[in-house]
Amino acid sequence: MTYEVLLAATFLVILLSVLAAYDGSRDVFHPLVFIGPMMAFIYVWMPFKLLRAGDIYNFFDSQQLIEVQAINLLGVSAFAFGCLGAGVRKPKVRPAGIANSRHTAKRLVVGGIVSGGLGLVAWLTLIIHSGGPMQAFGTAYSGGWDDSGYIRDGSILLLAGVLLILGAVGIDRMRAWYAALLLVFTMPWLTQAILTSRRGPTFALFAVWGMGWFLNKGKRPPVIATCLSGLAIGWLVLFLVTNRHSIYLGSDKSFTTDVSAITDTPDTGNEYIYGSGSLLAARRAEKHFWGRRYAAQLLIRPIPSSIWPTKYQDFGVPELLENAGTGEGITETMGWVGAPGSAPGIIADLWIEFTWLAIPVLALFGWCYGRCWRNAIGKGRQWIAQYAILSALSIYLVMQTMEAVIFRLALLSIPIWLGWKWAQHRKRRRASRAEVAEAAFARSEFVRPAL
Repeated sequence: MTYEVLLAATFLVILLSVLAAYDGSRDVFHPLVFIGPMMAFIYVWMPFKLLRAGDIYNFFDSQQLIEVQAINLLGVSAFAFGCLGAGVRKPKVRPAGIANSRHTAKRLVVGGIVSGGLGLVAWLTLIIHSGGPMQAFGTAYSGGWDDSGYIRDGSILLLAGVLLILGAVGIDRMRAWYAALLLVFTMPWLTQAILTSRRGPTFALFAVWGMGWFLNKGKRPPVIATCLSGLAIGWLVLFLVTNRHSIYLGSDKSFTTDVSAITDTPDTGNEYIYGSGSLLAARRAEKHFWGRRYAAQLLIRPIPSSIWPTKYQDFGVPELLENAGTGEGITETMGWVGAPGSAPGIIADLWIEFTWLAIPVLALFGWCYGRCWRNAIGKGRQWIAQYAILSALSIYLVMQTMEAVIFRLALLSIPIWLGWKWAQHRKRRRASRAEVAEAAFARSEFVRPAL
């Protein structure tokens, strides 16, 4: 089987899975509807453009390309199979059943204020410690800095605040102070995303707002409007990356609207080239982490480096300090050096971790997305926010690594669960002494059933 046939087969699998998902669900928010195009971009369009220009052969031979694309085809198929296997038919929507919805909405807003407020404080701290907005955003791809990782990552709580308040809007209605809070928590994140030219945060904000608004309202945007919006967001993301070195406060550089360089540039920072090289290097070296990199993200990363400077080395994964451990052995195997800061995409990242077990893991990921979508439709409430989070992080999942997903998922998901749990908690009314005595008498052995 030739490389071109494998590319065509990958595209066909993605296309059929997207059509099957939409035909079965009639929902533009089904996970395959927006994850499918992202997979097609990295695993079909990128290599197709490189192949047509002939540049891809500067990095790989034909056999290596066939080897890589066969695994990509299996990975894409597994994700689609798992997602479709969770069910594509919309479940029956259950009644909201949220007792005292006004009370719940108020508590959700309080939870949103806490989460969003913490995120806002973290963001302002970054700006202040950098010397102000001009210093924070005065150079390309910057955005402020703090020595504490908690401060650097804490601004993501702004999105949790937005989702909790959108949950309140869904069960109550849009009120003026809800709108004011949403604006306060949205603008810092939007500023950070645009002025630092970061595609992940930009996409995440649109996903949080789109999913959070329409799912909480029980509505969907028209198909044509969704497609056009998706194309516009995709172009914006590529525009930001293309003009990354020209976007900053005080910039006098010109911008280009030609975003084709992202796929056409044949360098070791290209996701497909770097991902293919890292996958082949892992196959040749037969070195895999078997979950240790991911465990380090959950167990070791939260410990401040000031307390434990050698935490990753002591845990046995010093490779995490460079490209999340995905660049090991590329130079020895491929003869070229992977660009610093590059990401390989989800299939190569999982292969580095689990070798052939990456395929069933991808099927599991697909099933989780499909199941969360069904819960968001059928159960609503906190499941809507959780699905919005997964949707927002899908760009990190497809285009980067699990390292980019794990800690963001935890930072967003946990406050959402806690906020909803507290919002729906109702104190039980304490019974009066007379009611307690009456209940005790009813249970007494002296009370006989009537004959």
